[in-house]
Amino acid sequence: MSFQISNSRIPAYRHHKAGQAVVTLDGRDFYLGKHNSADSHLEYDRLIGEWMAGGRRLPSFVSDLTIAELIVAYYR
Repeated sequence: MSFQISNSRIPAYRHHKAGQAVVTLDGRDFYLGKHNSADSHLEYDRLIGEWMAGGRRLPSFVSDLTIAELIVAYYR
């Protein structure tokens, strides 16, 4: 039995201007918090974990909620 190893790399934890940490997944930038903080590293690990679990894609969330239902819920 043979396994194929993906050549894809893990997206980098990067420093963004204004002191923020950022990672780009599926073409979208996710701001993680203050660069090099414990919280930003935890958020990076969480996002990368979701991305890896989804086959190197972020899960897409589809809601059955309509705009009208959202407005009614807001007013309640």
